[in-house]
Amino acid sequence: MEIFYSLASIDFPLDSITIGFFDGCHLGHQKLLNCLSSYPGRSGIITFDVHPQEILQPPGPRLIISKNEKLQRLQSFPIDCLCILPFTKSFSNRSAENFICSLHQVLRCKRLVLGYDSRLGKGGLGNATTLRPLTNALGMEITEVPPCKINNEIVSSKKIRQFLSQGDLERANKHLGYTYMFSGTITSGCGLGTQLGTATINLPQEDSVLLCGVYACKIEHNKQCYLGVMNLGYAPTVNRNALCLEAHLFDFQENIYNETVSVIPQKLLRKEKKFSSRTELAQAIRQDIQNAKNFFSNYARTA
Repeated sequence: MEIFYSLASIDFPLDSITIGFFDGCHLGHQKLLNCLSSYPGRSGIITFDVHPQEILQPPGPRLIISKNEKLQRLQSFPIDCLCILPFTKSFSNRSAENFICSLHQVLRCKRLVLGYDSRLGKGGLGNATTLRPLTNALGMEITEVPPCKINNEIVSSKKIRQFLSQGDLERANKHLGYTYMFSGTITSGCGLGTQLGTATINLPQEDSVLLCGVYACKIEHNKQCYLGVMNLGYAPTVNRNALCLEAHLFDFQENIYNETVSVIPQKLLRKEKKFSSRTELAQAIRQDIQNAKNFFSNYARTA
């Protein structure tokens, strides 16, 4: 997959294109992208550098996955090119018809593949139905991909954000079609975990849609998987202002600062809470560790 940052820089025609933000790259997105890649000829994805609602209704929604993870997931599809356009206030005022005409003129595309809920152009007035007269006039086909459903529930980014904001990882993972996780480079923290008798690894986070709290988790490092417990939040007991993910690995003594890990939350144990003292916090952490171990023990017996 080749990556471009303007339509003019794409120096070859595209037979089929789709347009969207694709936050989460969930099962519905996967269905659409598989449909796109099934057509003959070259295919392309048109997406944006920020979520449109970040411009139209700031600050916009919290994203399910980072831009880098989304890029990696989009690159896993057999699609020829990805064009990431800047979404600006000026761009948002373009009509859907004007944008589609530009795409057809520059890319000479023959087919537009849209999701059932795709809304393009100013006011979100452009969809497969309203754009069909234009695409017919341009000699383009338009394909509307129906929704993906799980247990009669439509898969959507909005629904997945809701699940994650409630700490419901099981339903979120089913709708994503993969396991939700955090990946990054371990940084040195303030040493609070060690002071409280529980060493942790730290992964600073810019933002997260996942409910702040304590989770039983798995940690992947150098192709090895470890069990542990993690806290996502702001550590209100010690008045920390920055969001951070801290994870304690069971029976693990190695120094892995500055190394890359993936932390995979498994089960919400409790929401984040402010304790009256560090002593009370230390007691709660010990209980969290025991609760996480109990979760994994019970899971092993029922698996």
